[in-house]
This record gives sequence, C-alpha cells and structure tokens, in this order.
Amino acid sequence: MEQMTLDTILKVSAAITGAIIGWMAVLRPLWDTHKAKKAEKRRASEATLKADQAYRQSVLDKLDSLDGRIQFMDRSIADLQRDNIERAYCMFKMEHGYCTSGMKEAIADMYESYKARGYNHIAESRIKELLALPEYPRKNKEKTT
Repeated sequence: MEQMTLDTILKVSAAITGAIIGWMAVLRPLWDTHKAKKAEKRRASEATLKADQAYRQSVLDKLDSLDGRIQFMDRSIADLQRDNIERAYCMFKMEHGYCTSGMKEAIADMYESYKARGYNHIAESRIKELLALPEYPRKNKEKTT
C-alpha cells in the first residue's frame, strides 16, 4: 500500500471541503426558502387561529346577550300568564259563577305552561277553583205569574 503523503491528504481534504462548500452554496438558498415557507405557514396559522378565537368570542358574547333577552321574555310571558289566570278567576269565579269547558281547557293549558316555566304562586288554587265551577250559569227559578 502506498502511503499517503501530507500533500495528498491536504489535496483530498481541500477537494472535500470545496465539494461541501459548493453544495452549501446550492443547498443554502433551498434551505432558507424552506424555512421561510415554514415560518410563513406558521404565521398564517397563528393569524387564522387568532381570527377564529375572536370570531368565537363574538359569537359567545352574542349568545350571552340573547340568553338574557330570552330570560327576560320568559319572565314577561309568565307575568302575562299569571295576570290572565287572575283575570279569568275574577271574571268567571267572582262575576259569573261559571266557566265553560272551552275556557277551562284554555286556562288549564295556560297554567301548565306557567307551571313548566317554574312558577306557581297562588295559581294552582285559583285553577282548581276555576275547574270546579259549573259549565253553565245557574238557572234562577223565579216565579212567573
């Protein structure tokens, strides 16, 4: 085997170093382009996530606002139902003394809706009294002479 001289080793080393530097000159721009594209994708992804989070938060805020309005409307409807039950009680129990079957059914349905909203107050006793009323007015037996 031939022994390598220092001059030969330096020449081989210089050739390898030149090849590496040459390839680095070719590969460096490709590598930099790859890194730039990757960084741009990351920035775009972060921007999309940020925009998505902002959109989701605005939707949640609007839903909270709607929830408050719905609760207000539910309470208002319950107030109207309670008022209608009280009016029906005053009109049919106290004034007329009777309540037709159709009105009894409508009042009972309204009470069920009122009760389903979580309210009751004195409405249950009023409804029981209304449902116990006769369906037709009492006929007065007056003497006809």
